[in-house]
Amino acid sequence: MNTILLGNAVTFIGALLMVGIGFIKTKKNILRVQCIQFAIMGIGNLILGGVTGFISNAVSILRNLICFKRELTLPLKLLFIAIQIIITGSVNRMGFIGWLPVFAACLFTWFLDTKSEITLKTVIIATQVMWCVYDFTIHNYTSLAMDLFTIASNAAGIVLIKKEEHL
Repeated sequence: MNTILLGNAVTFIGALLMVGIGFIKTKKNILRVQCIQFAIMGIGNLILGGVTGFISNAVSILRNLICFKRELTLPLKLLFIAIQIIITGSVNRMGFIGWLPVFAACLFTWFLDTKSEITLKTVIIATQVMWCVYDFTIHNYTSLAMDLFTIASNAAGIVLIKKEEHL
């Protein structure tokens, strides 16, 4: 089977989870489903030659697992950001594009301890824009389409949360 088709088939499964996360209202459940999504998407990225995307997903799983057990302190944030940068710096062969998953993961990590689901969803929207560019570059078209749906679902999630706040 063609690697582009195989990679897109694998990432399609993870991408469905990614879109669904936009409708999840609690941070703990967002993180839980993200771990599964990151694992599937990471495998798809590897199949498509997106090594830095795989690294971003792997470190993000580790980060989310730690966040289940303890608060994300400033030293932990800096540790996860440093891990992303060091590993990516040693394997990135895609130039600026290869750094986009890292920028996205670092931004998400920085805001992960927010108490506001609206802020978290806004950050998810911003990071998905970066993934759109990366996914297009590595021919991850199913993920690209789902990146766009994720942006829309998180925007809808923000609207739903704001509606509930006004009830």
